[in-house]
Amino acid sequence: MTSHTNLNGLNISQLVSIAGFITGIVTIWIHLEIRIAEINVDLTNLKQEMISHKNDNRNDLDILRTENNKNTREILRKVDEIQIYLRNKK
Repeated sequence: MTSHTNLNGLNISQLVSIAGFITGIVTIWIHLEIRIAEINVDLTNLKQEMISHKNDNRNDLDILRTENNKNTREILRKVDEIQIYLRNKK
């Protein structure tokens, strides 16, 4: 049985094996590129969500700070009233 040689002295089964190997490498490379693109999209979305939540948190913190200042002023006013009452009682 003689094997027919083609390109560079390789027979048909060797050419098919090399073609399958190269196809497998290209397929894996394309799959990896697609996954990297998906990860980049997810990363971009996470960054945008972080910026949005950061702004929301800043607004909430400003509201809490304002409420805290109002409550502190109210407490101080009541403490002043108590002090005035105690001074007048003497």
